[in-house]
Amino acid sequence: MIRKLEIYQDPEPVRAAVAAVTPLFGTDNVISVTSRRGAEQPLHDHIGWLPEGVRERDFTVINPEFRGTIIEALLERLPFAFGRTRIMRMPKKSCLSIHWDTSLRYHYAVVTNPACYLVHLDGENGRFHHIPADGFLYEMDARLTHTAINASRHERIHLVICDARDEGLKDGRPAEHAELLPSR
Repeated sequence: MIRKLEIYQDPEPVRAAVAAVTPLFGTDNVISVTSRRGAEQPLHDHIGWLPEGVRERDFTVINPEFRGTIIEALLERLPFAFGRTRIMRMPKKSCLSIHWDTSLRYHYAVVTNPACYLVHLDGENGRFHHIPADGFLYEMDARLTHTAINASRHERIHLVICDARDEGLKDGRPAEHAELLPSR
């Protein structure tokens, strides 16, 4: 589910860029780095699940707050086409719902600690993966049923980049987990 890539970016300038936009976080704890053309609220353009007909690849505009930053430089040198990109803050002692997505995701840990995990369901068991804040990008097959857990007393912040090559899949989760989520 998780694979370390050979794409490295010094973490200090990324942390500084994220710290500069921290006041833009709302109660949803997500800031959109990219948005769709003409979005009414570019910094919060579909920060959660995408509605029918919207694809990861539709997020082609790098928002002004990120132009000329190390985050834009990282996106521009990726060896794949990026789509929806967000800075996602996970509060201390929290967990996301179990879900699946329609594309590969790339995680760059900005702030984390050993009690933060991505968990993918494998049969009746969960496989725990920690992404360190080591400056490397990690590929995640988010089409598998998964969740994220922050079991620490500190917030976790990841830059999450969606692969623009999504195919708008309807159901990428394993059949044995079909009962976990209603159809979208």
